[in-house]
Amino acid sequence: HRRFTADEVLRMTEAGIFGEDDRIELVGGEVLEVSPQGPEHGSLKDELHAWLARAYAENRAHILNQRPLRAGTFGLPEPDLAVVTGSPRDYPDRHPAGRDTLLVIEIAKSSQERDRLKAADYARGGVPVYWLLDLDARRLDIYTDPDPEAERYRQLRSLGEDESAELPIAREAWDVRSLLP
Repeated sequence: HRRFTADEVLRMTEAGIFGEDDRIELVGGEVLEVSPQGPEHGSLKDELHAWLARAYAENRAHILNQRPLRAGTFGLPEPDLAVVTGSPRDYPDRHPAGRDTLLVIEIAKSSQERDRLKAADYARGGVPVYWLLDLDARRLDIYTDPDPEAERYRQLRSLGEDESAELPIAREAWDVRSLLP
């Protein structure tokens, strides 16, 4: 068993070992295949993308949709959504890194275990806020205060349907119920 680095996976992609259309991500140094999205997941992700774009329109940020994010040495996950500082033109020669993000969101219907594993990569990469929207449990887990050395978040809050979550720097709060299908 060998762990790969993000740089190694990027070089393998450039060399054609992994194609641009291969659905893979690097989580904890392991190259994993990404499952196809179901219609519920895809439509919810599209809706949240539009909401995030509106919420962050005046904050010099843009939204990544299923794009690679450098998350430490051994992480190159493709989060469902990520709010990234600056404009897309600020990243012509590199993938955004955790330090470039304001918020990362994963939507989990059947991927809860993998998405919880990604929390270590996101913490290692310095992602300040990670939301895991668990559709089956009908809750939003909010990870904050990353500890890159320990590869974990110091704070975890689980919010039920009747609670609301504040968007980092956007001065907006969303009801968890409104995020669920």
